[in-house]
Amino acid sequence: MSSMKDILLHTPEQLGAAIRLKRKEKGLTQSGLAALLGAERKWVINLESGNSKAEIGLVLRALDALNLRASLIDAERPRTRGRPRGASRLDQVFQRLQQPSK
Repeated sequence: MSSMKDILLHTPEQLGAAIRLKRKEKGLTQSGLAALLGAERKWVINLESGNSKAEIGLVLRALDALNLRASLIDAERPRTRGRPRGASRLDQVFQRLQQPSK
């Protein structure tokens, strides 16, 4: 069982620290994670160091490989019991993106 809790990230350094923790929990080396991603170990080192210029597609693949999930929360929307109330335009965009293309 993971010792990680759901957290709000505010900086690339926090994301890097979370990825490092989860990688270590899974018993993966930096080289092992890099191999899973088809990246170089140097890329993983930079990501874990909080490199703010990391390629987003590769970051998302790293999160997936570590069974981590990223969420977007609109901080301006009213919340009900921890969840945003009502659908936003962003919700509509994501729903369209999840539909199979014709």
